[in-house]
Amino acid sequence: MEPRGLTRRTWWLVCVVLVGLGLAQSAYLLARLFASYAPTGPGALDLCSILFAAACDHALADERSWLLSLPIAGWGLVYFASLGALLALARFMRQAFEAEALLAGALATLAGVAIGLELTVGGWLAGVPVCPLCLLVHATSVVLLVAIRKATPQPVSQQMRMLRAGWAWLLASGTGASEPARWRVVGFGSVALVALVAYQWVYVEIALRRPPGERPPDRAAVIAAYRAAPPVDLPLSEEDPHLGPLTAPVRLVVFESFRCPSCRRLAGALPALRRRFRDRLVVVYKHYPLSTQCNERLTRDMQPGACEIAWAAEAARRQARFWPFHDALLAAGTAPSRETIATLVRRLNLDPARFEADRQSAATRERVTADIALGNQLKIPGTPAVFLDGRLVPAARPEVLKILIGLAIDGAAQDRRRAVVPATSSARPGEEGRPTEGG
Repeated sequence: MEPRGLTRRTWWLVCVVLVGLGLAQSAYLLARLFASYAPTGPGALDLCSILFAAACDHALADERSWLLSLPIAGWGLVYFASLGALLALARFMRQAFEAEALLAGALATLAGVAIGLELTVGGWLAGVPVCPLCLLVHATSVVLLVAIRKATPQPVSQQMRMLRAGWAWLLASGTGASEPARWRVVGFGSVALVALVAYQWVYVEIALRRPPGERPPDRAAVIAAYRAAPPVDLPLSEEDPHLGPLTAPVRLVVFESFRCPSCRRLAGALPALRRRFRDRLVVVYKHYPLSTQCNERLTRDMQPGACEIAWAAEAARRQARFWPFHDALLAAGTAPSRETIATLVRRLNLDPARFEADRQSAATRERVTADIALGNQLKIPGTPAVFLDGRLVPAARPEVLKILIGLAIDGAAQDRRRAVVPATSSARPGEEGRPTEGG
């Protein structure tokens, strides 16, 4: 028996509130993604960090969070806007459209729940960063499905008959439509128009805001630019933070700063590249903070505090926690504070005393200084600076790296078959000018 007071009218109100909540959540995530394209990064208002002590930026930037040229947050906006239009027309047209609108809303929400479940489970199995606010959006869909069912007066058996009748009418190409049926066509047509307008708006905004460098690359131009870069020697060791075996046939060396917005976007793609190419690829990290505190090449302090953050990351490496520390720091934003670092030390179960001693040790600073010296010797143009098998990758982004890594893996396989030892060169890439932030 339904609890006293929870009438159909109340459940209608619950549906409206849930659709509004879903719209607000999706709009925030989309706005957060838009803001990440700005040179200054996504900004300080990070609801995921405030509400859940976690970050959503890596999940939003992950390539698997995109479908048909739209991010999942954009599809969420289209989804909840369509449901809102459906419910609004159902209340406005009442008897002429209410039953069909609620049935369509239930089916759409059921599909949304299934897609949300697939994304959540698939992402968890693949090791994709968890977005707590995205999980809340999926939970909103689940509760909305229950609310729509409670607001529907027809039993499920009657709804199934309606569905079969509607399907038969569609197969008959809509012949013999009555006046109520024509109103239903008008209702569904209006909802489809709302969905189309919402989709077009998101698509255009993404096209306008997304940096030109993130649009689909020209494969031939990418390969030509990469091959034009002279090869260099990049000394690597087991002490360098790396993902994958150093014996891998293809090496990706990344010079980053923890206060670089473009580094944060690239960092979100590195785990996906490793999953794609597995042990055929090793990703090696090199420190290159853009701060005069430790980088003598700079004439002005472009990233105050970046050196201290690099020393902290190196201290985490000494406790075998570099990559979790790296991901959490970049997800925290462009200016992680000392409080943020202290929180990460606790969250990652690091030994605080050892961490503090390592952070301030001469050995830690020497390692960071050695990476900076190498970057200065190579005259890297800025951060992130990415070298694939000793060649600087212009405009390094996930789509470009996929093309070039695949090419390098094929080339390495041919080299093994030919048993040819490649020659090295002392040439140096980049310009003679000062480095820039953001690549």
